This record gives sequence, C-alpha cells and structure tokens, in this order.
Amino acid sequence: FLPVLARYFDVSVDTLLGMDEIAAKDRLAEYNCLWKQNRAERRHAENVELMRRGLGEFPNHPLLLVQLSASLERLDGTSEERRAHLYESIMVQERILAYCDDSEVRGAVMWNIADSYDRYGDRERARMYAEKLPNLYKTRESALIRLTEDEEEKRWLAAEAMERMQYLLSQFLPCLYGDQA
Repeated sequence: FLPVLARYFDVSVDTLLGMDEIAAKDRLAEYNCLWKQNRAERRHAENVELMRRGLGEFPNHPLLLVQLSASLERLDGTSEERRAHLYESIMVQERILAYCDDSEVRGAVMWNIADSYDRYGDRERARMYAEKLPNLYKTRESALIRLTEDEEEKRWLAAEAMERMQYLLSQFLPCLYGDQA
C-alpha cells in the first residue's frame, strides 16, 4: 500500500514515513558536532568549508549560517583578509535576518551584526541594528517572571535573569564610575 501512495503523491516511501526528516536532523547534528570539535581545536578554516557544505545541503539554515558567520570572524590572515572575512560574516548575518523568523536567533544576530558593523567601521549601521534590539525593561525574562505563577519556577527565572544582569552591570558600571566600579 505504501508504494502505491508514494507513487500517487510522487514521493519516496521514506518521505511518507518521515525518514527524510529524521535523516536531515541527523545530518544537521553531524555538522553541528563537527563544527564544535573544529572550533575547540581552532580549525576555523575547516569550519568555514564545513558550513559551506552544510548550506549546500540545507540552504538558509539559521544554525549553519550563524556558525559560518562565527567561523569567518575567527579566520587568520592579513588585516585586509580579516576585513574581507568580517564583511562576508556581516553579509551572512544580513542573510540570516532576511530568512529567519525565530525571534531569539534574530535578536542574537542583531546584537552580533551591530558589533560586527562597529568593528568594520560602519558606526551608522551598527547603531541602526543596536536600536532595533529590545530594551532592558521589556525583556523575555521580565515578562516570564510576571506571568509565572509557580514560585519555584519564578525563583529559577529570577536567578537566570540576575546572572544576565550581573554581566550587564559589569558593562554599565565602569561607564558610569570608571575604575571605581
């Protein structure tokens, strides 16, 4: 019966059974695992090629694009080569923003692209992306704490938020108080 259905819909039996989707998830997990190994061993050029292969198989996949962007920015070379890699990383980040609708990925990429444009010397674009980021007040953490009724979950959310706020304070206090902070 399955072969008849597959012929009718002009797909493989594996597609009908969801095997193609499972195989795709396995392939993505392989790419991710190899990327992490290469990154730990500072093999960034290999990661650039790995992500390019992965994107040939999974065009516009957000994780692969993020990993390609990160790998490009870690490549060695002359100052001109590093600047070209940074520019390519920016173009990859622009591509992520064009195709990805995951708000968490988009938020992280907007922060990264603001930083990348700043390092590239384009302060105007850096500022444009920075201004698109959410403010400190209306964040996921503040909304979830307000909406959560379970006290244990609230404590966990508060602890997570405080850890992030500790990092933010380490960035803000020196701006206000200099070395006294």
